[in-house]
Amino acid sequence: MTQVLMLTCQYMPDVFGGAEKQCQRVATGLAAHGQQVQVLTSTQQWAARGLSQEAAVAVHRLWVPAAPDLLGRWLLFSLWWWLAVMAWGWRHRRSIDVVHCHQGKFGAFVGTCLGRLLGKPVLIKIGNSEDEMDLRCLQRKALVGKPMTRFVLRQRPLFVAISAVIERNLREFGCQDVLRIPNGVPVSLAQPAPESGAAGALSDGPQFFYHGRIEEIKRVDVLIAAFAALVPELPPGSKLHIVGDGAGLPAARAAAAALGPLAARVVFHGALPQAVAFVQRFDVFVNASRAEGFSNSLLEALVLGKPMVSTPVSGAAEAIVDGVNGQLATAFDAAALAAAMRRALPLLDAEGLVRAQAASARLVDEVFAMPRVVQRYEALYPRLVEAAGSAGAAGAAGWS
Repeated sequence: MTQVLMLTCQYMPDVFGGAEKQCQRVATGLAAHGQQVQVLTSTQQWAARGLSQEAAVAVHRLWVPAAPDLLGRWLLFSLWWWLAVMAWGWRHRRSIDVVHCHQGKFGAFVGTCLGRLLGKPVLIKIGNSEDEMDLRCLQRKALVGKPMTRFVLRQRPLFVAISAVIERNLREFGCQDVLRIPNGVPVSLAQPAPESGAAGALSDGPQFFYHGRIEEIKRVDVLIAAFAALVPELPPGSKLHIVGDGAGLPAARAAAAALGPLAARVVFHGALPQAVAFVQRFDVFVNASRAEGFSNSLLEALVLGKPMVSTPVSGAAEAIVDGVNGQLATAFDAAALAAAMRRALPLLDAEGLVRAQAASARLVDEVFAMPRVVQRYEALYPRLVEAAGSAGAAGAAGWS
């Protein structure tokens, strides 16, 4: 049994991002297989500091007044976090065999420092792609970014790419040891669909939806513009449902209000505790994001068997079989997204829906089911420990 420390700068309930969600799902899955997993994170809530037990996973929260990965004018708090992690890791060194970093920004630097201090192998899972690829973001940080990035690369951790795009980005960046393991999705999320009409007269036309964080990078305003462009071709009851919350919500509401009479056809449901179960009643998932690692919302729509539409972001082409279970937009603008939404409408007839659901179920079973992803990590950790012990470098293990 390998003792795994999962390191993430922030964690739920402080942050409900994709990396945090994947950290929780993988950690819980490993614990269910009898593995010893700990999560080390920060909290900005004094009362939440300390140890808690969550689904057989020990979660250690170190208090830091501000989010530790901000750097810049918050550098003092980032250094505070770095020192706190080093001290905690040294005290608990006998319960750590592998350091598994979720995201490759400042947390990657902290994780590689800890690995160097303890003589333990380090795995860094990269959470975003292209210009927003984690290491590129870290490198751009003023003063400290470049030396931190050079330190990370010199330690030769194993980088996990969650998509083909990220794998390409890492190799272009000069990373030598790269392994592709996708994000996973719990198959238990797929539940029988609720009765039609649970959220209104949904039989009056296709119901498009987005669920997840509402941030600038998710470009919900572009999604709203794409839906508005398609409205003249849709039945009167067709709507766009937006489920979630975030800093971009006011801008999204303003974009909807600017539609005038059409604003009533954009429905904001806010953040819901059972968002995945709630969106089961809708028809077509749409993602307008300009950058992703591998969208959890997309994977959740996949496991629900919903036809999907997405901009051509990282991961989308691996979940969407174009023309079978969804449509990929040819560009990132509202016109291209609206065209993809239009092309997805035939997937809602009886034959198209059966074909889409079968293709999605096959992808989930063969690639994205969380038990399958957990098994890959479970097999990987002992290889990391063995490689570190025998050669002192991840490259000796022959990652492929």
